[in-house]
Amino acid sequence: ARLRREGGTARLRLTVARDGTLEAVAIAASSGSPALDAASLAAARAAAPFPPAPAGLAGARHVFLLAIVYRP
Repeated sequence: ARLRREGGTARLRLTVARDGTLEAVAIAASSGSPALDAASLAAARAAAPFPPAPAGLAGARHVFLLAIVYRP
């Protein structure tokens, strides 16, 4: 993607358990580049586990939308 000077924004949907475990990650909106989308998914998986949820935050899991911007 870098050699082809691809750019775009990949939007991810992450589901994270209270303990910080990544339960699911998916492309919510494609960057338009399969290579950038795959790199975004890999980055989210590599970043896990995440910090645990604060004690005052209710729910067994939480969904986050994350935009990753790639500039050519």
